[in-house]
Amino acid sequence: MKNNKGFTLIELLVVVAIIGILAAVGTVAYTGYTAGAKKSSTKSNHASTVKYIAAEDQKCNIGEDTAMEGKLTCLGRTASSIIDAANLALGDFKNPFNPASPGIRGGTTPGKNDAGEDIVIDSAAFADEVDKGFVNLQVDATDASGKTILVTTCYDNDCKTSSTDHVTNKISVAE
Repeated sequence: MKNNKGFTLIELLVVVAIIGILAAVGTVAYTGYTAGAKKSSTKSNHASTVKYIAAEDQKCNIGEDTAMEGKLTCLGRTASSIIDAANLALGDFKNPFNPASPGIRGGTTPGKNDAGEDIVIDSAAFADEVDKGFVNLQVDATDASGKTILVTTCYDNDCKTSSTDHVTNKISVAE
């Protein structure tokens, strides 16, 4: 009587095939999960930025001298000065699609990157371009008074061709 211990070639092939199928399904599910998390994080950054700017502008309206952690002087503030201050105050936001990049773009006041180097982003440089994951701040060109901030965020695909892949808010600077 012969006692053969071990697996047959067929049994091994079946196990490898099952593992391959599970890995393929798991990879697709994980990719979808991470894409959804990045999109949600980008939308959250946008909403937080809009609320922060509106709340800090309101501080100026109730009589405080400075806002945005002292980066904004309330007297004589403009949409442009608020954008500059917000760019500095929210410098710790990261772009979920590219964590090496800052999450906020706009203004002409330099922020700092992870290496401590100045980041200068002029709003004119991205006026016609909205990239995935960035919260873009710029003075609304349609407002002749220059007192409206346009906050635009692209969270999926190409925002130039699709109106469903981005969100835009307008914040009026009160005086």
